Amino acid sequence: MEIKKYTREFENLKNHFECGNIMIDNFLKNGDALDENQGITYVMLSDKKDFIIGYYNIEVGRVDQIEIVGNHRIYKPMGGTVNINYLAVHSRYQGTKIAETGDGKIYLGDILLNDCEKRILELRKQVGITFVTLCSTEEGYHLYKVRNSYEDFEEDMNTFVQESDQKCYKLYKCVDDIIEI
Repeated sequence: MEIKKYTREFENLKNHFECGNIMIDNFLKNGDALDENQGITYVMLSDKKDFIIGYYNIEVGRVDQIEIVGNHRIYKPMGGTVNINYLAVHSRYQGTKIAETGDGKIYLGDILLNDCEKRILELRKQVGITFVTLCSTEEGYHLYKVRNSYEDFEEDMNTFVQESDQKCYKLYKCVDDIIEI
C-alpha cells in the first residue's frame, strides 16, 4: 500500500470506490477531490496501484470561542485548524486489521488517519495549526473518538466545519496530542 496525493493519474480508479456512504463516495467520483479549492485529497492505493483502498481530504480553517455578551455573539479565535473533510475506507476493506498492539488493534482506517495526521504535523511547520477538526459519521465515530482520542466540540466552540444533512459528530483534537503509530 502507498498513500499519494490524488491526481488525474488515478482518476480512472475513482468509479470503483464505495465506502457505503454515497456522499463520501460522490466527493471522489464527481471530480470534487481534484478541485484544490475543496481541499487536498490523498488516496491509499493497492500495491499494484490499480485500486483505491481509501482516501482522505483536508483543508485549513480556524476554531473560535463563542462569547455571549448581551444579545451578541462574539467570536474569539482559538487557533488555526486542519479540517478532515472526508476519510473513508472502501467497504471491501473496512474492519481489516493490520496489527495488534498492547493497547489494541490497528485497522486500515487507523493507518489512513495516521498518515493524515503526519501530513498535518508537517503543515504545522509552515502555518499555524492548533487543532484537527472533523464531522464524523456514526460509522466513523469509534475510529476517531475511541481509538484515536478525538473529543466532542464544546458548547462554546465554533468552526467552519461544514455539517451535512446526515447526522454527524463535530470532533476535534489538539495537534500537540497527535501520536504517530
